[in-house]
Amino acid sequence: LMAQAKKLHMVEPLGYSELLSLVSGARYVITDSGGLQREAYYAHKRSIVIMPDTGWRELTSSGWNTLCPPNEQTILAQCEQIEAPCPMPLDCYGSGDAAEKIISAVYHELQRGSS
Repeated sequence: LMAQAKKLHMVEPLGYSELLSLVSGARYVITDSGGLQREAYYAHKRSIVIMPDTGWRELTSSGWNTLCPPNEQTILAQCEQIEAPCPMPLDCYGSGDAAEKIISAVYHELQRGSS
């Protein structure tokens, strides 16, 4: 466990693009941020969430993310467990075509209004 702990990198607060760059290169994320666990999902990275609960229950109920108390031994144990293969839940937040659907609906509404 201590060998894994030595591989952790603590950083000062980052800007959004720098943060996403680090997430994309990470093996997994340890966070207490509700937003970062969702960004990690979009980057196909699993998260250990240091919270008693989360707003993104679909990620924890699928096993993709795991909740963990702020306890050193438990966090280190979760670091080992999160390495186990887990299928990424697909389309948790839609299929990625919301913009096209919105544009289409607005377009059709404008067409109806101009008739």
